[in-house]
Amino acid sequence: MRKKLLSAVDAFAGLGDDELELLEQCGKETVYPPDAAVFKQGDAGDRMYLVLEGTIEIWKSEGQDLKGSRLARLKPGEIFGEMALFDKEPRSAGALTFLKEAKMLVWEEKDLSRLVRDRPELGVKLLSNFLKKISYRLRVANDAIHTLLRSNQYIGL
Repeated sequence: MRKKLLSAVDAFAGLGDDELELLEQCGKETVYPPDAAVFKQGDAGDRMYLVLEGTIEIWKSEGQDLKGSRLARLKPGEIFGEMALFDKEPRSAGALTFLKEAKMLVWEEKDLSRLVRDRPELGVKLLSNFLKKISYRLRVANDAIHTLLRSNQYIGL
C-alpha cells in the first residue's frame, strides 16, 4: 500500500518497484501528536519527511516564536525537510502538525546516504528529482517575492 503512495510522490518519480521498496525499508514510520513541533526553526537538519496522514504546516518565525508566517500547508504525499540533507544547515523554518496527529515516513540522512552509496543509480534519480523539486519551490518563492515587491510599490514603500 505504501509503495503506491511513494510512487506518486514527485521526489520519487521514475523509481522502480525494487527501488521504492528499498526506500520504504530505509524510512521509519513516526506519529506526531496534534499541534506538535516536528522540528523547530534552527534545529539541526538530519532528516527528511513524507506526510502519510494528517497535515503539516511550515512556519518561518523571528526569535523564539514557533509561529510567525505560514509558508506552506502540506498534505499526504508531500515531502519536506530535504533541503537540510544537501546543505547541512540548520532548519530554515519550523514544521508543526496541524489540528490532528500526523503520520510520516522519516528518513535519516545517514540511512539515505548509505542507500545512495550502495545504489548509485538510485541516487542519481533521487538527486535529479530533488533538484526539480527545489527548483520548483524556488520559482514559487521568486513569484511570491515579485508579487510582494510589486504590491509595496503600489503603496509607496
